[in-house]
Amino acid sequence: MPHQSLYRRFRPQRFAEVVGQPHLVRALSNAVREDRVGHAYLLSGPRGTGKTSTARILAKALNCEALTDDGEPCDACDSCTAVAAGTSLDLIELDAASNNSVNHIRDMTEKAALVSSGRRKVYLLDEVHMLSAAASNALLKTLEEPPSHVVFILATTDPNKVLPTIRSRTQQFELSLVGADEMAPHVRAIADAAGAPVDDAVVNYVTERGAGSVRDALSALDTVLAAGGIPDDRTDVNALVQALAHADLAATLIAVANATSAGVDARDLAERTARRLRDMFLVGAGVEPAELPRADITSARELSDAMGRRANVRALEALGSALAQMPQSADRRLTLETALVGLLADDAVGAGASSRAAPASDARRPAERTASAGGGPAAARAAMAATTAPPSIDAPPGAAPPPPTAPAAPPAPPTAAAVPPTTAEPAAASAPAEPSPDAVVGVQRGDAAAPSSSLEPDPQPDMTAESAPASGAAMTADDIQRIWETQIVGKLRPVAAGLFRDAYVLARERNVVTVRLGEGVPLAQARRRINEVQPILSELLDQEARLEVSDAGGEPSPISNATGEAPSSPTTPAGEVASGSAAQMAGDSVNPPASGSAARQSEEANLSASAFSRDVGSSATSPEAKVQRIVEHFPGSVVVRDDEGAT
Repeated sequence: MPHQSLYRRFRPQRFAEVVGQPHLVRALSNAVREDRVGHAYLLSGPRGTGKTSTARILAKALNCEALTDDGEPCDACDSCTAVAAGTSLDLIELDAASNNSVNHIRDMTEKAALVSSGRRKVYLLDEVHMLSAAASNALLKTLEEPPSHVVFILATTDPNKVLPTIRSRTQQFELSLVGADEMAPHVRAIADAAGAPVDDAVVNYVTERGAGSVRDALSALDTVLAAGGIPDDRTDVNALVQALAHADLAATLIAVANATSAGVDARDLAERTARRLRDMFLVGAGVEPAELPRADITSARELSDAMGRRANVRALEALGSALAQMPQSADRRLTLETALVGLLADDAVGAGASSRAAPASDARRPAERTASAGGGPAAARAAMAATTAPPSIDAPPGAAPPPPTAPAAPPAPPTAAAVPPTTAEPAAASAPAEPSPDAVVGVQRGDAAAPSSSLEPDPQPDMTAESAPASGAAMTADDIQRIWETQIVGKLRPVAAGLFRDAYVLARERNVVTVRLGEGVPLAQARRRINEVQPILSELLDQEARLEVSDAGGEPSPISNATGEAPSSPTTPAGEVASGSAAQMAGDSVNPPASGSAARQSEEANLSASAFSRDVGSSATSPEAKVQRIVEHFPGSVVVRDDEGAT
């Protein structure tokens, strides 16, 4: 005879043999004895609690030829024997997971009206929650008013998925998990009946693995009998729980490695560990789970006291999250290890921070207190991240961080003479040199008699010796001009960079920066690109900046041709340009600007003198007018007339 598993060989055949469901047994046996059996029952509960076995016992009792006084089937007549063997025509078992269509339900309802050999025809629909919505609706009418000889027994592990219209037409019974005090004697009795007596350690192990499910417990007993003893996976779970209780990361990873190398699936290991942590949590809260043996309750209380309530809850949350991620994970062991490392690493950092808290009188910054406390590598990294400035490389390990230095003052703008300052005259070196009118006119006209120092180009500043430019609100227009191409134009996109590359910073007033575009740059197109420049300016100025632009024609522009003459607007008469430039020079001499460097004033004087020279050299002006204008603009000038009459 082929071998049968223990849960099939020792399936209950009478109501009295059903374990851990006294309320269901009492209700059904009374209904059979008093002939008050309902037309439909809904049995719900976890797996392995006796739903299918109870339905078969009810089918035997309804058709038993020698029913006992207490409502038990005789288990000896032909009807009882046929039901036990699975050959009875009065018991039709359907798996709703595979017979879940409307056609299956229609076929069942059509055959339900046919009379069988017994007194009652019993339909057992297992996993009824797997029926489709259409099939469930097709069953409603027959379930509500079945033929008088038909009894429906619906079994499910998820009653919430059953339609409320179906639940309302049935008598509902909920089956619960079997406690350890009932499971242990049942396991021992079955082992003795199978001819393989077991000791208490095996009974406790099987009861724990069953977790309230009789079928799971008997399957575990089959495994123990086949292996000749308790497998090593129990030790692996205990080692893992011990490591978690003492927050030992190395021991935790070693326990996971030993369990997986022994062939234990990572998901099964996580589930059993979570179940064990749950038992510890309940026992620590004063609740003793019914399915837990007495010896395990004692050990769970000790581990719960060592671990603490908060750490226990955090461990349960971490394992629950890992179990939820495992179905989509390519490596379940990696998911479990990652969750455990994150759990214990956070606990270690929190413990280090709490045990080494600085006193209230400590005036250091929190990051410095954390770093000096030595809360591990994670605490050190957190302290370095919270520090405003990185520590010096040359500083000793225990040295305090240096005090913040004041921002460097903006460097003095280069002068026309470009004379380097000396140590003996610091004030004179830092003051800008005011160019003379003769030097300006000489530069604009290309006069060879002009001072040689004014014709020499400005020396390139030494970037290594020059101090860092001012930042934020301390930046002036000159500072912005020096970094315009590198730190502003260099960050723009190509189109905007081409428009603003040759722009010249005219002034900065609070958060408004005014620039003049290069020659030939369209003003309208540049204004459309202002929004690309303003965020970079705002970052440099440490405030919300606004950019204003003007084209080269609307404002005086630097000399760009070889003759030293600035381009004039074709629509403006030369006399008007000269008059405007002279008026501007006069206004600047009376009301000097409140801000700006000597270089900017020199450039404006150069531009004005250039416009004046263009006006003087115009062919539309007589020689006498030229002389008069020179005398007006430069008092004290000496007029010399040569033999040809040239001035």
